[in-house]
Amino acid sequence: MSSRFLPLSPDEPGAAKAGEYDVILVSGDAYIDHPTFGPAIIGRVLEAAGYRVGIIAQPDVRDPQSIAIFGKPRLFFGITAGNLDSLVANYTSFLRRRSDDPFSAGGQAGARPDRAVIVYSNLIRRVFKDTPLVIGGLEASMRRVAHYDYWSNRVRRSIIEDTRAAILVYGMGERQVEEIAGRLATGQALDGIPGTVVMSKLAPDGAVVLPAEEDVMHSPEALVHFYKLFYLNQAQLMAQPTGGRFLVHYPADDRFSTADLDRVYGLPFQRRPHPAYRQEIPAFAMICCSVTAHRGCVSGCSFCALGLHQGKKIIGRSPGSVLREVQEIARQSYFKGQITDIGGPAANMYGFSCRKNWQCRRESCLFPKLCPSLNLDGEKWLDLLQRASRVKGVVKVTVGSGLRHDLLMRAPGAEKLFEILVRSHISGQLKIAPEHTSPQVLQAMRKIPLSPLEDFIAFFKRLNVKAGKKQYLLPYLMSCHPGTGLKEMREMKAEIKSLFGFIPEQVQAFLPLPMTLSSIIYYTGIDPLTGRAYPVERDMTRRRQQHQVFFEDNMPGPNRSARSG
Repeated sequence: MSSRFLPLSPDEPGAAKAGEYDVILVSGDAYIDHPTFGPAIIGRVLEAAGYRVGIIAQPDVRDPQSIAIFGKPRLFFGITAGNLDSLVANYTSFLRRRSDDPFSAGGQAGARPDRAVIVYSNLIRRVFKDTPLVIGGLEASMRRVAHYDYWSNRVRRSIIEDTRAAILVYGMGERQVEEIAGRLATGQALDGIPGTVVMSKLAPDGAVVLPAEEDVMHSPEALVHFYKLFYLNQAQLMAQPTGGRFLVHYPADDRFSTADLDRVYGLPFQRRPHPAYRQEIPAFAMICCSVTAHRGCVSGCSFCALGLHQGKKIIGRSPGSVLREVQEIARQSYFKGQITDIGGPAANMYGFSCRKNWQCRRESCLFPKLCPSLNLDGEKWLDLLQRASRVKGVVKVTVGSGLRHDLLMRAPGAEKLFEILVRSHISGQLKIAPEHTSPQVLQAMRKIPLSPLEDFIAFFKRLNVKAGKKQYLLPYLMSCHPGTGLKEMREMKAEIKSLFGFIPEQVQAFLPLPMTLSSIIYYTGIDPLTGRAYPVERDMTRRRQQHQVFFEDNMPGPNRSARSG
């Protein structure tokens, strides 16, 4: 197996000649050969399966030949917008175009087009009319069915129709792309692959038939009905009529395991940007010394895409796999002694398990109350942090991702867990995300606190005094979410000031991400799962007024860097 970078050009030493590639991956991000970045993972998985893979990173969409540098692939083009939805990457929550892009060399904006998956697909079709297109990544995953699109303020159809792709991969995608490559190599059809969406002339037997896409796109009432059916039947085969055909949604593969994760993260990543880049890529600097220890999220927060993308099942890597990656990081020239995180894409849930093996219809393990079948095991994560701290060359291991503090407070041995975290694994600040204090807003977010915030603040202060430390809690909050008005924002500001003694600037303006529950509530004013109506602020001027509540007459606080959108 090659230990070199996957080629960005057929002219690189050791690269195959143009026309000799099985798969060509096209990405809206710069190419960083690191397991935090989707194209690198998919490329290495396909390489390990014996396929020749080339990567075209951020092609010039004005030049169709920029997509043809490797020639025509034998099997397919794989297309992704990158680690983010391209519209999220390009615009703020107030629809201002961003001035930077941390996933591009030099952090420069403009290298990624709006609706990148569609643009790249059309670019390829201009040059290679009959080559299969496989779309994936977060942008495709979260636009796999009819969805409210904040940027055009309308309901759009599935992105597979706009791209004319052969198949859409949702979720993380390693198993799917291997299966797709194998089937295309042997001339087999692509239907029936778990974790994919295809177009079909017929609805499969036994499928849950969803309301017609045309109705969903033109009727808010139909959208609410459709979304409830879709959301509650993700573990089932689903089919949706559209234009005389059917959009067929195959449920995700629940067989992905610790062994699978260990195999993926053990592939020969170079752990740095491709040497073709001469400028630093900010996203790499942020994650180069952190480790992904698990996938999945049990929370089911309505504003978050994570559960719909990765699922609620927690799949953790083995301790040996994580520690081998820590050792690999410690050998890198850029490593300065600190592992900045061992966690997941959101609050850390490493070691959590389910007494029912995740076989239930609850879409959230925490809402409306903590599920008794969820095993909260903070000791496995704590042991991992401590073992990583003893790796040669490692001076400190800290918690960089935010914690679901109220959940960990319910874990057995919580006091010991937090005592050791405070003493050894916090670098001045611990990020937590209460998001809001209003019961109405928290209900809309599907995020009811599992333990009182004021109790945790007092507990954290007490542990710091005991450890002789002066460390801070950094609360992340949200404005403009459905259920929020000026009254709720002013009440939250007063309560947060009372609890923390300062007004934080870590306030994010709510962004209705495609296919999330909150985006449907934002568009329709109705929670599809409960039928409850919520007040929604859609006027941009009044949204800004609401957001600015926290930035008036602020007191100084620690590291007051704004998440202000």
